[in-house]
Amino acid sequence: MPRRSSGRAKGRPSKGSRVVIFPRLPLAVEAALKDLAARRGLTWSEVGADLVSQGLQRISELPATLPARYTAADSSALTVRIPVADNVQVRALARDLDRNLSIVSGALIEIGLRHAFEMPGQIPVQYMTTQERPLTKAS
Repeated sequence: MPRRSSGRAKGRPSKGSRVVIFPRLPLAVEAALKDLAARRGLTWSEVGADLVSQGLQRISELPATLPARYTAADSSALTVRIPVADNVQVRALARDLDRNLSIVSGALIEIGLRHAFEMPGQIPVQYMTTQERPLTKAS
């Protein structure tokens, strides 16, 4: 079969198999996650998945006791797609701690936010000002 050369963009490459989780976050943590996502130019789910991975690397920072529940007025649920390997670890941790998956994944995101400065990030988009000129061959 001949290859198409229509010139269309092919899209971004696959990130691999993902599993959807619904972390429960206190409102302040949710606001910090959304702010970080906006600064990096990524979706909440992508940043949330990175923060879960960061949290899994620092399980020792989990509080001794996690809340059994959050009230709807004090928290919010978020949709995050995490890698299958992280999903296995988060579910095992939730089972060991005898807590709901949403509470444990929210706590991991909170830990990840404390270490967000260590995450590799995107270079922010830079816009030309009137003082900047495009480079030419001579420059």
